[in-house]
Amino acid sequence: MTTSDRIRETREKRGLTQQQLAEMVGYTNRSSIAKVEKGMVDLSETKIAAFAKALNVTPAFLLGSVQTGLVE
Repeated sequence: MTTSDRIRETREKRGLTQQQLAEMVGYTNRSSIAKVEKGMVDLSETKIAAFAKALNVTPAFLLGSVQTGLVE
C-alpha cells in the first residue's frame, strides 16, 4: 500500500471529505487532496507530518514503516 493509499483510506475511515482534509493540512481546495490520493504529488516531510496530524496517525504509518499508527 502506498502513502497516497494510506491517506485516502484513513481519510475515509475518519469520515472526512477531501475538502475537510484539504483545509486541515493547508490546501485551498479538494483537488489538491485528489491529486495526493492519486499519487500525483510528491509530499514533503512537512506535508506528511501535517497529514499525519490531521488524520491522527503517525508519519511512519503514512509512509508504510509501521502497520498501525493511531496516535493516542
